[in-house]
Amino acid sequence: MANLEIMPAVQGLEDADTTAQIVESLSLPGTEIMRDVGDVHFTHAGHGQVLVPQPSSDPSDPLNWSRLWKYIVVFVMALSTFIPEEAALSVAPMFPYFIEEFKLNTAQVSLITGTCVVAQGYANFIIVPYSNIFGRRSAVLLFTLLSVVTSIWEAVAKSYGSLLGARVLNGIATSTCESIMIQVVADMFFLHERGVMTGIYFASYYSGAFVGPIIAGNISLHYGWRSFFWLSTALEGVLFLLLIFIFPETKFHRDDRGQQHQLEEHQKVPGNEKPGLQHSADEQPDVKSSVVRHGSPNRRQFNLATRPDKNWKGFLVRDIFTPVRILFYPIILWAGLMLAGSANDTLAYNLTESSVFTAPPYNFNAGQVGYANFAFWGGALLGLVTAGPLSDWIASKATKRNNGIREAEMRLPTLIPFGITTTIGMVVTGVGYQQTLSWPVIIIVGYGACGLGATSMPTVAIAYAVDSYRPLSGEIMVVGTVLKNSLGFGMSYWLPPLVARVGYLTPIMINLALTIGPAVFAIPMYFYGKNLRKLTKDSSLHKIPL
Repeated sequence: MANLEIMPAVQGLEDADTTAQIVESLSLPGTEIMRDVGDVHFTHAGHGQVLVPQPSSDPSDPLNWSRLWKYIVVFVMALSTFIPEEAALSVAPMFPYFIEEFKLNTAQVSLITGTCVVAQGYANFIIVPYSNIFGRRSAVLLFTLLSVVTSIWEAVAKSYGSLLGARVLNGIATSTCESIMIQVVADMFFLHERGVMTGIYFASYYSGAFVGPIIAGNISLHYGWRSFFWLSTALEGVLFLLLIFIFPETKFHRDDRGQQHQLEEHQKVPGNEKPGLQHSADEQPDVKSSVVRHGSPNRRQFNLATRPDKNWKGFLVRDIFTPVRILFYPIILWAGLMLAGSANDTLAYNLTESSVFTAPPYNFNAGQVGYANFAFWGGALLGLVTAGPLSDWIASKATKRNNGIREAEMRLPTLIPFGITTTIGMVVTGVGYQQTLSWPVIIIVGYGACGLGATSMPTVAIAYAVDSYRPLSGEIMVVGTVLKNSLGFGMSYWLPPLVARVGYLTPIMINLALTIGPAVFAIPMYFYGKNLRKLTKDSSLHKIPL
């Protein structure tokens, strides 16, 4: 790869000049060393993997928690992503019932989704500062409780205006599903684990969007549309109880000056500035923390009320204005557009599937329209088991070839197969809609391939952005969700009338361009992304406490 400084291949025999080069390289965020340097030994995992970031010696540090505790937290976070998303964005199969009961036109019924979508995005300007000041646990508990209240309102709404108001507040309440899990992943997991965990987040998010319509369609068909919102109320109530008992606080203050600081301190010791080292890597035992993967949350991390962070004023100002500032960072803007493109492909189908499949020649009922989303879900699950592990594996192999130096861009080749499948899926769907092809072709090939792309492409792009700007994981998701949900809200206005004028193919191809267009820029990003990181390496944002 261009722009990668290939380091000497003999571990443990670095001279002072080489060590200085490595120290300088580590000053660039997104560049990490995944091996020991001379006689400076970092904390390792059991299989010899150098851990980035380096954990503290505190057993309650989330980086040190046991696998069991980490998996418990991932499980409950996946539920807190799936259930709110299922509750918020699953109303498309119920559109015919809304039209009949409230006497709505197509544009009005589309706003039932659109207003919720835009509220979800912009509410993260509140969510992320709140979670940084009061903690992840407090944020999720508060907004999950609010989602219970808003779901009740949706279930009892007697007018279109009331339902629309409930949808806006439900979008705000469920907005934690857009950003909190990515923050938790950055809190708990090491660099080499984040691809998989980011994949779990997107699989959970899109599973809510894909499975929800299946549930909504069948419940509304047999028991009425209000019953769906009562079910959502019950699920959110159960989620709230689970969060109380098995979701500890993951925000943790540690000395995170990292490997660069350790190497700089080592060079200051008399004698270490001279070429040659006393020990080779083979002669040194692997340095391991005795608490890595043996720690657990302490009682304080389960408190219902959390004291505000002592730096709360700085967090408040920073988290409100930082997303606007970093929107102009090329890597973050690109990752946000990648997330927006893939997500809005799904939204386009969400807005059109009822009108397509309830009409001849398909004549689906609401339940059958819901079942079509099984194809999206299958594709999403395939993305879960491929995108994250594949991006971690590709980056790991590239790191070994680069003599243990990890560059953030090493994940990007993973996008190639998923970009191809997304293109195939959208072309098949657009042509299938326009030509009324057999429904298995549209659903199995078109929807399935797009479900795969919807989870896999954002997984790689967001993991790349977080690798490059780790202190800004929450703010990166604010940028991504605001772009995604603003474009989605706009889509609820322009897509239905465009379909009415020119048919389905043109709108679907517009969405394809908005998805694959940014993906093409992964090619120059792969070769020149490191230069882009250099442009912002001196930014004060890299010094933000985690």
